[in-house]
Amino acid sequence: MPLQDLVEYFNQRISEEQGLKEPPLSLNAGKVESPFGELRLASEFHPIRRADSPAVIVGHDAILQAFPSETSQATTAKVFLAAETGSVINLDRLCRTIHMLNYLPIAHENGFLFLHVHPRHVLGVKRDHGAYFEEVIFRCGLSPRRVVITVPVTSVYDRQLSLLLEGLKNYQQRGYGTAIKFDDKANGAFLERYCIEFLYRVTPDFVRLDGEFFSSLKRNESDRQRTASLLSVIHRMDTEFLVEGIDDEKDLALAELLRADLVKGKFYECSQRWSGKVRPPLIASA
Repeated sequence: MPLQDLVEYFNQRISEEQGLKEPPLSLNAGKVESPFGELRLASEFHPIRRADSPAVIVGHDAILQAFPSETSQATTAKVFLAAETGSVINLDRLCRTIHMLNYLPIAHENGFLFLHVHPRHVLGVKRDHGAYFEEVIFRCGLSPRRVVITVPVTSVYDRQLSLLLEGLKNYQQRGYGTAIKFDDKANGAFLERYCIEFLYRVTPDFVRLDGEFFSSLKRNESDRQRTASLLSVIHRMDTEFLVEGIDDEKDLALAELLRADLVKGKFYECSQRWSGKVRPPLIASA
């Protein structure tokens, strides 16, 4: 289905569901955007590569961009902070629909699309996580298996651990790829009490950690042991380990030390030597 037709379809559907008077999506210069207060929401895609063969792109990470009206300069607006639970669910679905539609021009390359889902969305949806978005995926001609749902795991939601786990498992049961990303501001106690327990209770297809996750930890023996324990659990699991924030050769050395399977960062995008075809990695079946 042509992109314009898809935009019109989702405009009608979202408007009817949410009682909107104005269409939420627009198509500008081949890109799908949405107004949000004084901002307009758009997509940016960052390649995810194999660590041992950076020319091989396994997929793209969809990053939400928020622009002030009539400018092309992105702002790091915290669009989810003030939203109520119901609004978070609708906003999260809208953002993923924007990303999905903008991904279509490169969808033929058969890589994965990594979509971030806000923890408040996971906690706000009581059951059947992924059912609503499944229709969006099928309407765009894709399958859930090519969509990787990334759920951030932070100490803010430590009391809702069981609910987050249940939501993530719901996505797995519907055939989505899944990823968890641990908070890069974590301390040693968070590693021991939360991250490792989370991994033991669910096996995601991907574990995502930023290089900052390791550099921000205190350099004492206790934290080094906790970090080593987390890495040991990751490497023993049937999962792909993605290290992000690879911006220079120092970060590259860290990724090698951590034995990353996949990498993402500015270091690879600043050189033509990393051009290559998209090829999906092998990941565990749901």
